[in-house]
Amino acid sequence: MKALVHAELLKLRSTRTTTGLLLATLAMVGLTVAFSVPKAGDQNAPLPLDDAGVLAGTVGISFGFPQVLVVLLGCMAFSQEFRYGTITSTYLVEPRRTRVLAAKWLSVGLASVVIATTTLALSVPFGIALIRSRNGDATVAAQFWQMVAAAFVVMVAYGAIGVAVGALVRNQIVAVVGVLVWMLAVEQIVINSFPAVGRWMPIGAAFALLQLGPAISLDGKLLSSSIGGLVLLGYTAAAVALALHITPSRDVL
Repeated sequence: MKALVHAELLKLRSTRTTTGLLLATLAMVGLTVAFSVPKAGDQNAPLPLDDAGVLAGTVGISFGFPQVLVVLLGCMAFSQEFRYGTITSTYLVEPRRTRVLAAKWLSVGLASVVIATTTLALSVPFGIALIRSRNGDATVAAQFWQMVAAAFVVMVAYGAIGVAVGALVRNQIVAVVGVLVWMLAVEQIVINSFPAVGRWMPIGAAFALLQLGPAISLDGKLLSSSIGGLVLLGYTAAAVALALHITPSRDVL
């Protein structure tokens, strides 16, 4: 298993696509922080500058694009094997497909932790500097640390879901386009237009776990943090179970 995980990590870090996606995502993280911090004197902002939760909200919102990135990496970790025909050699090296799935989940999980750490390394100091430059309250309190812990959970869960989607769909173009449409269009429309429905979707569960309700003008409309975590765990478990059930019995081609 250790050798399989090392091989999967090598696949992830040795492709230009991964590097390009990571750099683009970090650029979007910076832009997200810049647009999320309210302007001085803007009392109509969801979280004004003098609110103690403005830093936690700003950093939490910055995880939007990294969440998309880890799902895409998970999808590509499996679907690109079918696209380039390397899945046959992968299964010849390790015929037990559940071990291949486990190795991909572990490698993408480790990558998710690295991406989460990198996101925090950019968004936290940038957010603090921007808030303080506008005479805001850049308090690092309990809510902030709860959000940080939740961010790692969300990223790992989304990475696991991405691998499951890639294993189930297999066609890389369909998987990637489907993920982008779902996460950037469908979920965004539903959570903002129909929060009573959207709060039960993966994005709603993630927002609840990150305690982003006040920061995205959905205060009181999302699930509690604990329920949101359980819902996200349920989606992750369902995706993993489905992949484990279907993948071992499917034809390679």
